[in-house]
Amino acid sequence: MAKKERITVQDIADALGLSRNTISKALNGQYVPPRTRERVLSAAIEMGYKSYGTIANSDPSDRHKRIVLLTSKHLMTMTFFLHLVRGIEFMLDEHENIELLQFTATKTSFFDRLVDYLHENKVDGIICIELFRADYVPRLITLGYPIVFFDFPIYLSVSGNYDVVLSESFPSVKNFCLSLIRERNLRTFGFVGDYTHCTSFYERFLAMREAMFLAGLPLDTNYSFIEKDSFPYGNSQELAKALAASPLPECFVCANDTIAMNVIKALALLRKKVPRDILVSGFDNLPESKNFDPPLTTFNVDKSGLGKMLLTTLLDRINHPHQKTKFIYLQSKQITRQTT
Repeated sequence: MAKKERITVQDIADALGLSRNTISKALNGQYVPPRTRERVLSAAIEMGYKSYGTIANSDPSDRHKRIVLLTSKHLMTMTFFLHLVRGIEFMLDEHENIELLQFTATKTSFFDRLVDYLHENKVDGIICIELFRADYVPRLITLGYPIVFFDFPIYLSVSGNYDVVLSESFPSVKNFCLSLIRERNLRTFGFVGDYTHCTSFYERFLAMREAMFLAGLPLDTNYSFIEKDSFPYGNSQELAKALAASPLPECFVCANDTIAMNVIKALALLRKKVPRDILVSGFDNLPESKNFDPPLTTFNVDKSGLGKMLLTTLLDRINHPHQKTKFIYLQSKQITRQTT
């Protein structure tokens, strides 16, 4: 775009094919869609509008940013997410120009309030944790803000300005199950947890199924308990009633440590001992899993490292909004204890 001696708002509007009112709002910090704001500011810099020409020579990573931590749960009451958020906070210590806000959307009806909140606070990017509603996530993505998700809904394929960070699950769980099949001659496995909850849970379920397929074993879903999240997985008595209604496998592969520890409690109510009568594995390596009776076999993930990766990925997404969506996995490691 050619520069002239004095650039006006109307010049930018004409160049972009937008209204003068839209340009004025974008330049004055009022709400316009993020992608429109980006186009307007880029044009203002390139055309030399007022002092915007000096911005072109500055590093965008050095500018003050507001980031919202968006979640559907109260994270500080959950051990795993407490460590995850600490990882984000450690990264903030290295970036004094970043302000972290938080919005908890426990109901779908909160979406309009969220939109207002994002507009009012002039947010630069969003970190989503425990946000898996298939009717909510696409609406959020269409707002155009740079987003990084920790985990992601299954059955959802949508393009947009976002990335996903996950714990690696599939190879670790698959190899764990294969080792039990080959070295200890196990023949029956069951999964416990709602495998539709998120991508990570689904990959752990698929890993167990894949190991059985590779070993030539049939998958009998009667050995699994895969009710929706509405089931009280945290209630060992209810879980015991549910497990008593079906045959028990030689090994339960659980969606996470919390479910695994409640499965062990439920089995105790059924007078089944772990690992004598049945093996149990979890995932996440929560601090309490090591001190559980018996200590739980699980998979360790660098929870603080996940938090750091979330912020690093979001900053890259903010600076490069047009790059393709990335799914980034952080490796997990098997921790064998007394439940297997």
